[in-house]
Amino acid sequence: MKIKVELKGFPIVSDVIGKKSLELDIDGRTLSDVIENLIGLYGTKVKEAFYDEKGRFDPIIQVALNGKTFVSPEEFGRPILQDGDTVAFLLLLAGG
Repeated sequence: MKIKVELKGFPIVSDVIGKKSLELDIDGRTLSDVIENLIGLYGTKVKEAFYDEKGRFDPIIQVALNGKTFVSPEEFGRPILQDGDTVAFLLLLAGG
């Protein structure tokens, strides 16, 4: 299944990958499958960008499906992806 991955405001990962979007051909249908595929392809720096020191998905990252639906980490294991979907990882930073 082909999935488009977009990295918006996520320079840690886009610098490692070398681009801000890419297509992945994955076997699974979950967001966890997408993340694990990225880690498998690009290594430890990508894993460290997605997960905190306790192995939890970093709360400053939001995940959007097809530009409409935000998906919580609790749903990452659900088989919600379809061929041709777009998954966007957005790094949310605030300043003052």
